[in-house]
Amino acid sequence: MIGGMAARAEPEKEPKLIVKPEAFKTLVNPPCSHCRDEAKRRAKDLRDDDRVLCWIRGKYDGGAIPFRFFLNPYRVISDTYGVYAYDPDAGYARGYAPSLDFTFHGWRNGVMVMKHKDGTLYSCLTGIAFAGPNKGRRLEVMPTLTTDWGYWLKHYPGTVAYHMFDKYQSVELSTKVDADSQKSRLPMDERLPADTPVLGVFDGKRARAYPLDQLAKEGVIRDTANQDVRVILWHSPTRTAAAYLPIAIAPEGKGGKPRGITLQLDPKNAAAPFVDEETNSRWDIAGRAVKGELKGWTFTWLDSVQVKWFAWAAEYPETSIYGK
Repeated sequence: MIGGMAARAEPEKEPKLIVKPEAFKTLVNPPCSHCRDEAKRRAKDLRDDDRVLCWIRGKYDGGAIPFRFFLNPYRVISDTYGVYAYDPDAGYARGYAPSLDFTFHGWRNGVMVMKHKDGTLYSCLTGIAFAGPNKGRRLEVMPTLTTDWGYWLKHYPGTVAYHMFDKYQSVELSTKVDADSQKSRLPMDERLPADTPVLGVFDGKRARAYPLDQLAKEGVIRDTANQDVRVILWHSPTRTAAAYLPIAIAPEGKGGKPRGITLQLDPKNAAAPFVDEETNSRWDIAGRAVKGELKGWTFTWLDSVQVKWFAWAAEYPETSIYGK
């Protein structure tokens, strides 16, 4: 149960915005294909352990973007499937509602910033506009998670992928933090070490951080916030975390009333290690039942992202921390 949040001191200074749009060219509306086709096209280049940003709902059950070929070099992709941002210094990747109007702009609070063509500036982590004509607006967040290419390809081969033309070559990240990202950071929230990986969850009212080391030990966390039960899941083979409302929704056109579900960890099936007590159906990290009575049903995704603590706390200074 979420208790009261610890009082925070007033920030020492206003957030520092570093404007550097030339740092990364934005990729706009690249041609699309399917994972199974691009796996054949670039079989020698794509690795099973390549990290991918996946959107997990919608047409074709979602899609996957390999970091090395698309997100490492471009950082912001503005596309008809979604707007995708990757901020390696802050340790997160996100998706927002489709648009062709966003470009990389710089950093604020140690967090990447993107700019809409109307001049509005948005945090890539929260999707909240902090300057410009639409200040205060929050972008619609897409259900996403980060996982491994091999896992995603095996279990969701028909999902969308970008056409991997030869011009898209792998880019390895520097081990050093970008100097401009570092300069834009404010004094740290010392409740956790700065680079602690957490799953940050925002339910529309409150933010909460779940340290990944604790989540990895438990596998499934059942928590309550604003009187709503949520489940936080950890998929050990791919180091993937996600948050859902444990209410199963029937596939479109199949009928069936939403039903509450209680999940338990059962690692006998590594690909789908979660089992519900009600029907003994198996669920995967994408919040989808893949075996049993509820096969094809899905959970409602909660706005959640794997991110470093310093960035989450900077954007959500009143966040609580699970276990504290």
